[in-house]
This record gives sequence, C-alpha cells and structure tokens, in this order.
Amino acid sequence: MTPREATPHGAKGVGYPLNLTTAMLLAGVSLLAACDDLRFPRDVEGTLETVLSDQEMTVAVSENPPWVVLPDSGPPQGVEADLARAFAEELGVAIEWKPLGAFAALEGLEKGDIDLAIGGFARKDVTPVKGAAPSYTYFEEAFVIGSRTPNARPHDIEDQQVFVPPHLPLAALVAEEGGIPVDQWTDDQTLAAVPHWQLVVRDLAATETTLDRAEHVVAVQQGENAWLMKIEDFFRREAGTIGARLRAYAP
Repeated sequence: MTPREATPHGAKGVGYPLNLTTAMLLAGVSLLAACDDLRFPRDVEGTLETVLSDQEMTVAVSENPPWVVLPDSGPPQGVEADLARAFAEELGVAIEWKPLGAFAALEGLEKGDIDLAIGGFARKDVTPVKGAAPSYTYFEEAFVIGSRTPNARPHDIEDQQVFVPPHLPLAALVAEEGGIPVDQWTDDQTLAAVPHWQLVVRDLAATETTLDRAEHVVAVQQGENAWLMKIEDFFRREAGTIGARLRAYAP
C-alpha cells in the first residue's frame, strides 16, 4: 500500500501537517503581536509620542546657577537650560518654559503637564517626591577645599579662614572641618570651598578634604520610560562637555 493509500479515511493527503504548520504560524504571529504590545521601554502616558506629535515639550525650570539661570528678560540660561535647548533641537520640537520653585517643579511632574524638570537637582532631592523619576546621574559634583598653596594638607584648614561662595550651603561643613567660613574672596585668602570643577577657574589646588558630593539628575514623570531613555541617551552623549559648560557659567 502506498503512503497516499494509507491516509486515514476522510483526510486529504497531507492535510494534517499543513494544518499543524498553519496553527504554529498563527501562534507565532499572535506572540509577536503580544510582544509588540508589551514592548519596552514604553511610556504609561505616552510622553515621547505626544512631544513628537505636538512638536513641543514643557520644561519646568528652577533657578540654581550655574545649572539654571533665570534672567530678568529672555529665556532661561545655564548648563541644563542649554542642554534642554540642544535636546529639543535634536528632536525638532519647541520648548515651553515654566519657571517654578524646586519643589513645585518636581511635584508638577505627577500632574502630567510638565515633561522635564531641571534645576541642578541632586538625586536625593528627587527620589522622595511622589510622581517624579530621576534620570541616571549624568554628573557627580564634589565640593572640596581648594588652596592657593600647592600640596596643602587637610589639617591646614584648622582655625583658618575659608572662602565659601554665598550661594553654596557649605559654611556649616567648613566649620565641622575646623575652618572659619567667610563670604569674601580677597587676595590674602588662601583657602576656598568650591565645586571640584571650579578649581581651575580659581587657580586652586585640591586638598584632600571633600565636604560633600551631589549626584546631578534631571527629572520626568514616573512611568515615562521611553521618554526618560531618550533624554538619558542625549545626556550620555553630552557627558564630556559638562565640565566646560559649568566653567563657562562660573560666577
């Protein structure tokens, strides 16, 4: 008996294998469709798609020089404002700026009417705020004691005047190290408490004393993962420029 003659009664030759193959193909198509529905990363609220379709992103700006500077007239300036502009240009979208206090800028993310919040935020400032998601740490800032005298040692600051820029909350930390914080930088001053990137600007040598550190991030609404990944990709490509950008805005 030939193979065709051995086919079960009522079946059409090779019908069973074809039906199995078809079922497997259909199952594969369904699986691919499901995977597309579960694609990652994705935005819960569709921020990336909305920004691209509306051709505009809303950026909350909280003044914190040199990261964000709000002039009396004109658009925001500063390191992060410049980065936000460059990012918007790359996307081909405009920016609606919203000047807000630091907490209001972060809190506003949960409402969904702010796409990006900038203001020199440290990670520790963003994570406690409900609805706000920090980016990766794109710049780590160290606040150090710098000296006009090369090879200065940590104990050299004890009972010595240390200049602390008025906008930096470092006076108490300087006092803890035994120094005397002052707010005037004069020719006879030897020591200063500054961010590490400002040592070159002030022609200072770093001592071994680090007062504090800050992990700088920007923030988006929680759940907007595709949007956050897009922003982080841009910031990673710009990481090597941050020091020079900061020095350009240094007071």
